[in-house]
Amino acid sequence: MNKAIFYTTIIFLTMAFSFSGCNIVPKSVQYQKEEEGLLGSTDIVNPVVEEIQVVLAGLGYEVPSKDGRMGQKTRSAIKEFQGSIGVRATGYIDKATLMQIDDIRRANDEGKLKGNYKIRVRKAYSGEGNILKPETMVTTRRIQTALKNAGFDPGTIDGKMGPRTEQAIKEFQRTKGLKIDGKVGPQTWAKLSKYLI
Repeated sequence: MNKAIFYTTIIFLTMAFSFSGCNIVPKSVQYQKEEEGLLGSTDIVNPVVEEIQVVLAGLGYEVPSKDGRMGQKTRSAIKEFQGSIGVRATGYIDKATLMQIDDIRRANDEGKLKGNYKIRVRKAYSGEGNILKPETMVTTRRIQTALKNAGFDPGTIDGKMGPRTEQAIKEFQRTKGLKIDGKVGPQTWAKLSKYLI
């Protein structure tokens, strides 16, 4: 008799959750399923993951190896990148993150950058088709120019993200009370862009 009551309770609760629209699947599983739909399996070596690793490493994120394996350090780099572009920082690739990475990869492939890394700052779901204006384009050369104008020494203004530029970014972030990571995300750029003349 007790088993019948137990199973009836389980069935009743399952139906109640189903009909009420309650989602009992953890968010991480949802993120993982979305990522798998975009990239394919990340449990094995995946060439798309390798491309993502190459782009993130080129932007200065810590990706120890570009081997196509979705490890913890790659997830951390993705999460940090997501935070810098203003999307939900989950560490899993979603549509907005993949679109940003593809934009950067295509620009690199087409040779448009010629040594300058362009970081496109846009709202994740602006509803305006994410149209980019020139003033929203953040290039290493513009970062270096703004740093120099603000009184920080990025070294030669050559459009290359070297150690002196990264150190100047960290010093700027320290003086402005920002997170000191050596990367120019939306918050750092909001304060730094004021020094462009």
